[in-house]
Amino acid sequence: MVQDIEFMQIEMKVIEGLKAGNECLKSMHEIMSIEDVEKILDETQESIEYQRQIDEMLAGALTQEDEDAVLAELEAITQEDVALPEVPTEHVPEIPEAAKVEPERKDVMKKQNREMLAA
Repeated sequence: MVQDIEFMQIEMKVIEGLKAGNECLKSMHEIMSIEDVEKILDETQESIEYQRQIDEMLAGALTQEDEDAVLAELEAITQEDVALPEVPTEHVPEIPEAAKVEPERKDVMKKQNREMLAA
């Protein structure tokens, strides 16, 4: 009999919880209609599609039409005669003394860098 009373008390709490849940759902249904939910879902789907397009652009995914246009532009550029300036051969600039480092000094500097990185 004690078990039956305890079970009935639990059932009452469950029923009260269901009533409170139903009231919350009713108030939410008054605030949002089916049309509002459909509108939100449509906007979300549009946003997802837009983001997918951005991701494809950033990833470098080209459509066949875009790829053909790029190849045509590359072909046009490579067909042009491009006159490059001549490289001077008479005077070769000298390397400043500060930039010249003795080979053994380079080894010491490399070892110090490795030791610093290891620490």
